[in-house]
Amino acid sequence: MTEEKETRPPKLLSGKKIKTVLLGLVIVILVISASLNLHYYNLSQTLTNSVEGSTLEVSREFSFCMDYVTLILDSKATPENIYNLIRNLQYHLQTAWGLLRTLRIYLIPAYEKQLQIIEDLLINMTVQGYGGVSDVLWNLNSQGNVTLLIQAFQELNATASQKINDVGFELSEAFDSLRRDGTVVTFNIIPSRIENSVNAANELKGILNEWITKYSS
Repeated sequence: MTEEKETRPPKLLSGKKIKTVLLGLVIVILVISASLNLHYYNLSQTLTNSVEGSTLEVSREFSFCMDYVTLILDSKATPENIYNLIRNLQYHLQTAWGLLRTLRIYLIPAYEKQLQIIEDLLINMTVQGYGGVSDVLWNLNSQGNVTLLIQAFQELNATASQKINDVGFELSEAFDSLRRDGTVVTFNIIPSRIENSVNAANELKGILNEWITKYSS
């Protein structure tokens, strides 16, 4: 005759042990949560610094392009170099336009409405087919009237160069910062400087419209 083994119910954890296990789980969860929060905070700071640093660099490059435009306009135009001057003028205006779009769409979209005004001006100056500055210069060039082309180029310098410079300078000065080891320590946007750039763009638009009307006829 076989002796039946006595089956015992599983031993339950005591209330004290349950509290200890739960406390341990809570501590683990809190540690993981704190680690994740710190990770995402550091990631957020890195991204913020990256955006701020990019904003500073792009705005400076935009200003440099506008400076180059004024330098090109200030160059002594001759029948031998006028074609290259127009090409270089258009190249730097197109580069400035691309940089401004980067600022408007990706870096400081909160100021999209203001920057759109400047972008529209650059489109009018550089994109062919809009009846703007670029069209006028290339049409004069195609007509072969070099004397009139040089006159138009010089007048563009005399009437528009300072405002072109103002648009670039004011926008680059709209971002105040201190840097330490390549990292942005403080970053501030100065809205009044952006408005100054927009105002200069609006004034420049009026000047260019008069110039376009004069040399399109």
